[in-house]
Amino acid sequence: MQPGRALLMDLRDAGSRAGFPIRDRDAKCTTAVAALVADAGLKIAISGIRMPRTNSLMERWIPTCGREPLDRTLI
Repeated sequence: MQPGRALLMDLRDAGSRAGFPIRDRDAKCTTAVAALVADAGLKIAISGIRMPRTNSLMERWIPTCGREPLDRTLI
């Protein structure tokens, strides 16, 4: 619990505006973690059923969205 609290405080100090952390339906995320996130004012978005590849696809797609417009810009 303490590392989670430290992470949330570091994110708040850095000015992060995260609103919806995404997690899968694994049993590793206990009710204590959910309560910690709820106390921080965040709402957990749970990924869909039988979608194990979603996180890896999004981790690859999001940086591409930032890179491609810059690659096509002429200065």
